[in-house]
Amino acid sequence: MSDTWKYQISTPALIVDYDILQKNINKMAEFAQEHGINVRPHVKTHKCPIIAHMQLEAGAQGICVAKVSEAEVFAASGIKDILIANEVVTPEKIQRVLNLNKFTKTMVIVDTKQNVDDLNKAASKKKLELEILIDMNVGMDRSGVQPGEAALELARLIDKSSHLKLHGLQAYEGHLMYIKDFKQKETQTKACMKTTVETKELIERNGIECNVLTGGGTGTYMITGKYPGITEIQPGSYIFQDHHYHSLVPDFDIALTILTTVKNKPVEGIITLDMGLKSVTIDKGTPIFKGFGRKIRVGALSEEHCQCTCSSKIELNIGDKIEAITAHICTTVHLYDFFYVIQDGEIIGKWEVSARGMRE
Repeated sequence: MSDTWKYQISTPALIVDYDILQKNINKMAEFAQEHGINVRPHVKTHKCPIIAHMQLEAGAQGICVAKVSEAEVFAASGIKDILIANEVVTPEKIQRVLNLNKFTKTMVIVDTKQNVDDLNKAASKKKLELEILIDMNVGMDRSGVQPGEAALELARLIDKSSHLKLHGLQAYEGHLMYIKDFKQKETQTKACMKTTVETKELIERNGIECNVLTGGGTGTYMITGKYPGITEIQPGSYIFQDHHYHSLVPDFDIALTILTTVKNKPVEGIITLDMGLKSVTIDKGTPIFKGFGRKIRVGALSEEHCQCTCSSKIELNIGDKIEAITAHICTTVHLYDFFYVIQDGEIIGKWEVSARGMRE
């Protein structure tokens, strides 16, 4: 495939391989169909309504977002089923969620009685019914109520609330995503899902409807998605993949790279790229370079520069363009305004990262 497209793009820039993107979408959709569950993709990874609609067209019934502001962007694009996989606790954000529910279903998760009361009072004033999920703490200790009686108590309060409806339970086992030993990950993930299913059964035995069990991510989808009783998974990173996740879950191919230019060759064995910390995140490791393996290694990253050691066998000149693969796709995408979309060696689109900067 010709690389002439690279020289039509100013760098640094995000590059999406359209065919790999579609392949990843279809593979997750086929997994869900095979196991009789729903995929509710977490769009905080790509932040792009065009891609969200591609996922919906492949069979996803709704999306996940992390923030109210993200929900507003995707609702404006016409998406009608959104889960904010986060507690919404302040009055101004609660009002924004209720405003969204005037034209699209936007659900939230809860883990305290106070939040349930606040949501119900606000929904009552708006004369709206708000669907909510109970956030389960299955070991991550970031948020959520404990499985069992504590969750039942919250379900009872929701059931008695005049303007709230219990949609189901969310159990996100985020602390297990990056476990390298698959058997260990499988054992711990199944233990998390077991307590979740048992909690659902406890709630239903008490006469409260609880239809949805949602959770999982790219690192555990193949375990959570097969567990009896789980109805929905929330993978995000699979859409693009990064080299950190790909080393653990090679099921999906890397669809996104950062195009960068060689701008300096200050001394023998070192090249400097125009891709610094404002262009790539390193919280999960430094980038690697497509097609070069260990022949190019990141030495130092500053705001606008990436200094790399380079094998003497590599012939790169100033102005040459290469592709970097990030170790953390979600935080890297957040740095850019748009993607260039490539198919068969040609630029076929420039897609806006519409939810970039949506932090609140």
